[in-house]
Amino acid sequence: MDTLEYEFEGEVWLWSGKKTDWWFITMPRDMSDHAQHFTKHVQRGFKSLKVNARIGKTEWQTSMFPSKERRSYLLPIKKSIRDAEGVEVGKPQTVKVTVLGL
Repeated sequence: MDTLEYEFEGEVWLWSGKKTDWWFITMPRDMSDHAQHFTKHVQRGFKSLKVNARIGKTEWQTSMFPSKERRSYLLPIKKSIRDAEGVEVGKPQTVKVTVLGL
């Protein structure tokens, strides 16, 4: 498998930490299960996946982390991405994710 890409729409949600808030989009469960199955050989610490992500015209590299609670991968959305694309909590966003390192 040379490339593993996913495109999905998800609602942006907020997790409040002690020092800062984190913004995420949850990958659909069926896609997360697929990614988990086909990426075991490239998973990093905490079973994270290094990915290239795109919202609108903005692309960036980050890591997606699995959530036991949601049984799905979580895509963190940095402030620079939110600002560039007008991302808001509670609003759906279309995301394209390419798994790196395959």
